[in-house]
Amino acid sequence: MSTKCKFCNKKMESDSGLLMHFNDKHRSEKGNLNINEIKRSSISSRTLLIIIIACCIVPLILITLSSIGILSFFGSQTASVQSIYGITNVKVGELAPNIPIKLTNGTNITLDSLRGRPVVLWFITTWCPSCQESESILADNGYLKQLYSKGALLVTVELYNDLGNNGPPISNFASQYGGNLVQNKNWLLYGTSSLNATYSYDPKEYLEIYYVINSNGIITNTSYTGLVNNINSVLQEV
Repeated sequence: MSTKCKFCNKKMESDSGLLMHFNDKHRSEKGNLNINEIKRSSISSRTLLIIIIACCIVPLILITLSSIGILSFFGSQTASVQSIYGITNVKVGELAPNIPIKLTNGTNITLDSLRGRPVVLWFITTWCPSCQESESILADNGYLKQLYSKGALLVTVELYNDLGNNGPPISNFASQYGGNLVQNKNWLLYGTSSLNATYSYDPKEYLEIYYVINSNGIITNTSYTGLVNNINSVLQEV
């Protein structure tokens, strides 16, 4: 195997020949050196180029793979969060997802149990001034009676934990802003929502959002702009 002089690049056929060459040509200048200190590196320029490229590309590949892994991780976490919260992408024209509702009298019902009558499912936050005002307007202006005359149920549901803010209990909300009209009416239901139900029907955390559901359980309309603001169109649909 040939080898080269580190100092003049002269090619020799053996280590002993290289050592003789060094002693003859370079020893007086470089002093005593061993054979490994005399040899030129055996790495070729092509090999050296490959090493340099690898040193640049391999970290880039690792960073890319790591990024993909991180994105995949967060993607899976998002999917997990959606699964935990029961997000179902509720849409008009589709069957309303069945959810549990705990009524103020302690009764637990499901949305499916209300089939056979039109339902206005109104999710609210009890501390929200517009929700409080809307409840008063619905009661004082005869809208609740109109819903009743059409055979519809108004189901007012407090969003889970009032979306993290302190508000009066849903029973207090009903009696304070709905007055005597809401007392002991089987067509006016008030209750609270589970975490899954809240994030199924209100994933963007609107302070209020309603759904009009026909007697077959199909969603025919929805809006987060206020039930009172759209009450006339709601009355036409039920």
